[in-house]
Amino acid sequence: MSVSYPAPGVSLRIARVPSPSASSAQTLILVAWILQAIAVAIFLGGIGFLVVYSALYPYPYAALAVAGGIGLGILLGAFLYLAYTLSYERVRAGQLAEAQTPTLVIGILSLFAGVLPGIFYILGYVKIGDAIHEEGPGFAGSPATYGPAFPPPPAATCAGCGRAYAVGSVAYCPACGRKLTA
Repeated sequence: MSVSYPAPGVSLRIARVPSPSASSAQTLILVAWILQAIAVAIFLGGIGFLVVYSALYPYPYAALAVAGGIGLGILLGAFLYLAYTLSYERVRAGQLAEAQTPTLVIGILSLFAGVLPGIFYILGYVKIGDAIHEEGPGFAGSPATYGPAFPPPPAATCAGCGRAYAVGSVAYCPACGRKLTA
């Protein structure tokens, strides 16, 4: 006699496809972040040049200029990290409401350092708002099918341990071996 193990319980999760506005917001925020990263890399290259120049041709207050530049570089790197984690990562994970305010704040602050990344962040903020309104309550996850999600399939429960499985997936409980009841 052979022993066969039944398939595990059917997952009731529905794959979430982002709305078109959420995809646009993700792209706009990524473009803004890349432009910011390029600006930080250029700034850090300038700081590197300042360090080398100060070592070859010492001048008064060179150490102060180098320390200030390195401190500003660390601050810009931290801002870049926060922009990625608070804005882009949240939009990519589908946490649109949580990403909306940080994206606006980062966009406004980016306007002072560089106009172009700030504009892209603000456009991303607008698209996040559009995506929140598009998806609304009951969004099924596909841009072509707006409306309530499909109901979960009926479940059969085990009288012994109480676990639930999709009807027809298994006849006996994999955990305790008792017959499932519909």
